[in-house]
Amino acid sequence: MEDELTCPQCALGLAPGDSVVVASDGRLSHLDCRAPRALGGDERFALICYCFDHAVADCAQCRRAYREIDLLTDYLSGRTHLCPGCRADLTESIRAHLYSCAMLPEEVRRRARAVREAARRLVKQSHQLMDRADVLTREAEATIATLRDTWRRSASIDPDALLLVVRLRLADGRLPHEGIPPTISGRPGDGSSCGACDQIVAQRDLMMIVTTDASRPSAAHDARPIALHADCFQLWNQERHRFKSSP
Repeated sequence: MEDELTCPQCALGLAPGDSVVVASDGRLSHLDCRAPRALGGDERFALICYCFDHAVADCAQCRRAYREIDLLTDYLSGRTHLCPGCRADLTESIRAHLYSCAMLPEEVRRRARAVREAARRLVKQSHQLMDRADVLTREAEATIATLRDTWRRSASIDPDALLLVVRLRLADGRLPHEGIPPTISGRPGDGSSCGACDQIVAQRDLMMIVTTDASRPSAAHDARPIALHADCFQLWNQERHRFKSSP
């Protein structure tokens, strides 16, 4: 009987269809333990770049199609991309759309499928000998790195779309607008996901770290540091002041 591969964060089993990340020690874990099949950062980035203005998810029960911004998030459970009508999880519908959407360049779609398949193979075969697992790990990492380079070469975020995303995240609390310290630190990117555009902040990028004062009531719900690209930081900083001054 094969040993079950488990996530070191939540101790639950890792299934081939789960979204996983590879730690520096080579161990696999869920990208999001609360939503094992959650969209990855590159997939979320594609939604902003290419699919912001059209329907990306179909609910079979409600018989309706939705844009990504129409979908709901349950902040208590951590579930995202829920149907506004029946609360069904539409993540897989979005993923299917991304891999077939005509708005995405063919190279991007092809590499996105390759990343997903590499992750599935990594989970499926990780019970084998360690040297084989190491090979698969390097293969998955190389495929993901190539995809990120493809995003950067072929895509630029629509400024109007990113502006709306920032405003929506200020409104629903995913981006803070109060309790911000007067000095914001910056350093080279470390591979964190940008809190505005969801794209990876690479080492060659300047990464701004936003923290909130947890002692203030408006910020106490989430005092975790938020990583932002320098340009995303400027847009957030501009919009948070407008958000605070709005009635």
